[in-house]
Amino acid sequence: MKIKLITCIAFMIIGLWGSVFGDEIIYSQNFDNLEDGDIFGQDGWASIDELSAGMGPLQVQSNVALSGKALEVEAFHETHIRWSEPVGTGTCYLSIFFRKENADAGNTLHIYMGKGALAWSAGPVIRIGSQSGGALDDIGVHDGSDNVIEQPAKYKVGEWHHIREVIDVDNMTFDVYLDGKDIGNFMFRNATHDTIDWLMIGFDEGTGVLGYYDAVEFGLGKGEGAFTRATPVEPLEKLSTTWGTLKVGY
Repeated sequence: MKIKLITCIAFMIIGLWGSVFGDEIIYSQNFDNLEDGDIFGQDGWASIDELSAGMGPLQVQSNVALSGKALEVEAFHETHIRWSEPVGTGTCYLSIFFRKENADAGNTLHIYMGKGALAWSAGPVIRIGSQSGGALDDIGVHDGSDNVIEQPAKYKVGEWHHIREVIDVDNMTFDVYLDGKDIGNFMFRNATHDTIDWLMIGFDEGTGVLGYYDAVEFGLGKGEGAFTRATPVEPLEKLSTTWGTLKVGY
């Protein structure tokens, strides 16, 4: 009963924060209250067997996290979640933190979103690392096709970064913000994915531990308060950019 009450209060607070910034939060998860171990079957997260059978589950753990717990990604481990309210028109956003543990050749972190059946050729697509289309420390964003991928920014190994995608579903474009900086406007990789139905993260290749994800939030609006909602009041030493240098509510 106590745990349920705490969870209820937490969601009420998150909802209030969302309304302050004009965001309507559809999903929010920092993994702190999930069980350690496989993410499959917890809070709607599932395998990607319909797309690529045999991928292992990301792991809920507390050794490396913004605070509390986060998802650890090993090679050939990938998961997805379907939103309770798919978005087929207007503006929506995704807020997610990632930490890449190495920049070895062959190792990437995915952030894919799309419609209907899971697909590699999806809507908004970000590939961090070896499959960025550039250097091993580049962040790659598909821009309008499978073959066009831009490298608007770099990441630092072993440091947390924040990505916010602001998605114009009607025009099938999305703005990407890295640690508060606008790094560009891009077109959906595949125009058939004209609804934001799911999120897929992890990687279907690689070697060893690839990195981590934390504090996933999806909703309607621009997500300008997502960073504030995801981080504690005290500055996070693990963040590549500190609270003081990030503009709150960007």
